[in-house]
Amino acid sequence: MKELFRRLFLSRRLAWEILTASLFVNVLSLASPIFVIQVLNRYMGYGFDGTLITLTTGTLLAAGLGFAFASVRTRLASAVSVAPDRELASALLSALTQVRLSALNRIPRVRLQEMVDGLQTIQTAYNATQLTAILDLPFVLIFILAVFLLSPLLALLTILATAAALFGGWMNVTAGRSAFREMRSTTAAHRDLVSSVLSGGDTLRAFMGEFFVRRLWNRHTETILSLQRKLAAQRGLGQALIGGAAMLLRVLVYAVGAVQAVRGDLSVGGLIGVSILSAKVVQLASGFMQASFLLDKAGESLRMIEEFQRLPRESLSGTAMKSFTGRIELRDLAFGYPNASGPLFESLNLTLIPGDILVVHGFNGSGKSTLTRLLVGLLDPLRGQILIDGVELRQLALEWWRKQVLYMPQDPSFLSGSFRENILLNMPEASNERLNEVVRLAGLRRHLDLSPEGLDSVILEAGRDLPAGIRKRLALARALVPAGRLAVLDEPTEGLDAEGVAAVHGVLGRLAKAGMSIVVVTRDPQILRVATQVLDLSDKPVPSVVRTARAGQREAAS
Repeated sequence: MKELFRRLFLSRRLAWEILTASLFVNVLSLASPIFVIQVLNRYMGYGFDGTLITLTTGTLLAAGLGFAFASVRTRLASAVSVAPDRELASALLSALTQVRLSALNRIPRVRLQEMVDGLQTIQTAYNATQLTAILDLPFVLIFILAVFLLSPLLALLTILATAAALFGGWMNVTAGRSAFREMRSTTAAHRDLVSSVLSGGDTLRAFMGEFFVRRLWNRHTETILSLQRKLAAQRGLGQALIGGAAMLLRVLVYAVGAVQAVRGDLSVGGLIGVSILSAKVVQLASGFMQASFLLDKAGESLRMIEEFQRLPRESLSGTAMKSFTGRIELRDLAFGYPNASGPLFESLNLTLIPGDILVVHGFNGSGKSTLTRLLVGLLDPLRGQILIDGVELRQLALEWWRKQVLYMPQDPSFLSGSFRENILLNMPEASNERLNEVVRLAGLRRHLDLSPEGLDSVILEAGRDLPAGIRKRLALARALVPAGRLAVLDEPTEGLDAEGVAAVHGVLGRLAKAGMSIVVVTRDPQILRVATQVLDLSDKPVPSVVRTARAGQREAAS
């Protein structure tokens, strides 16, 4: 509710216009019961047609004005959440793209998807319909006052019935809160299971995983169905209380009102008018509680997004150096993942000068890919420094730094878009000549020529449907676009055929000839032969760094 009023009063002028329109909408809705009362009491009693014409004309005019004010109010109320919804969506996207990977990777993907889906819940909860339903509640006092002027006793009955309706709605909201949270958690787990079934079709069939999947599937299904029944029962109880209160009120109004009418304390027209007015009061209370239920769900989604936005982010500030020679120094570098028994490595010291080729190897899980991500600035070291031409990486603007690095990850992924857009992701302003050159160097031309759309072919599901070798070539082409002085390649020849391996070797030769600093994670013997330094991360906790004979030859030649 707090968020709703925050949005409403972002523009005080707009808020007062909506409140004023709400006042007129509700006051003008009094025309209908007044018309009924006057027709039954005056026209039916005296039969003067002029009275009927006057009453009908006035009521139609009020109805027209009420429709006009309602339309204006809906249009104004629709504008309340446009800017906040847009800002929230933009803020969520910024968080998704800027939160540090060390924090982001600890959140399950289904949880992130649930959070993104929560935007829809928030937009629905803060739309014009829910806003006007909330704002209409205070105006029940007008209708109760009108009933009180006709019959204080019936006004008391109306108040009691309205309180029962509000209590029923409150029970619906509060009782369903814990069940809704459990439903959300179970649904997220079920989505994750479905995702694994769809993406792991080969695994499911080859290893006879149906029994395992069916057991989890049935457990999730039973839990979801049970929670759905529970929520349905709670909603049914709340609606039954509201409906029962409305029916009971109608019966009591006519029963008590009939007695008052017989005694002469209330006219027949007044009795019908009270029935209309009391029904309007219960209707407004019911609408308020339905809106409150949606606002409660939206509040959960909003809190989830706000918690996500508080996660640590990559720095957007920093220095952009005029030039970068390619000199890298790792000084007392250490890294470890949270809750791990110890660091992956520590006390790592080495220096790369332009033209050096560092080959990194080690057993699986020794930290090879982690080191490449540290160099790109995707992770922060636990201790120590990464110096770029003598300047610590933490002090540099990451946007500038990532344009200096030719980065090819071991398991590349891509964004929804074309081959062209993904290759030029880091430098969309690159020329067609540069684009065609990197496509040729990566050995990607043959695949594109076989595709009807060529470079405009669309990549789906982050490229998971592409053959492994094509993903590697595409990642290599993407890495080659920037005109940087450091190349960081993680297992560049893994999964490639002979033609692909030759393309990688040719690229490395060009980069080395250009005097770039190169870091390669590989066991490829041909690349090992040209290395100037070899880093073995299998040695724990302090990795070993060995300068090769080629490094000595290179130094002697220089």
